[in-house]
Amino acid sequence: MGILNLSKKGIAFALSAQLVLATQAVTLAQAEMLGTDAAINKYTALANRNALMDEMQREDVQAEIVALGIDPAEAEARLAALSDAEIAMMLTQIEDDSAGADIVGTLFTVFVILLVTDLLCFTRVFNFTRCVR
Repeated sequence: MGILNLSKKGIAFALSAQLVLATQAVTLAQAEMLGTDAAINKYTALANRNALMDEMQREDVQAEIVALGIDPAEAEARLAALSDAEIAMMLTQIEDDSAGADIVGTLFTVFVILLVTDLLCFTRVFNFTRCVR
């Protein structure tokens, strides 16, 4: 009876220790409220990073990178190392530098210049203007 009693105490002690350790592991996890802005910023940064990675995978970009003497794997590694702010700044710069992005503004500027030169009698492009002489 002594061995059986000793084994019961040992099993009870082992189960108690396991219960205490399992409860301690659960209490270590802490939950915290995640704000909408933080979630949106996180997914926006991820989308921006994926957009730049997709641009890096294009064949014409890869060819230009190789033509400049840069290893494409190294370029991707450097792109992955950029911070979220640097990625956002780079995307903004790419969007601003697009060729022909402001065609309406350019056409309006040309129209105003031609109108002023017509009014000053330097040119005669528009029929509805009169010289100010």
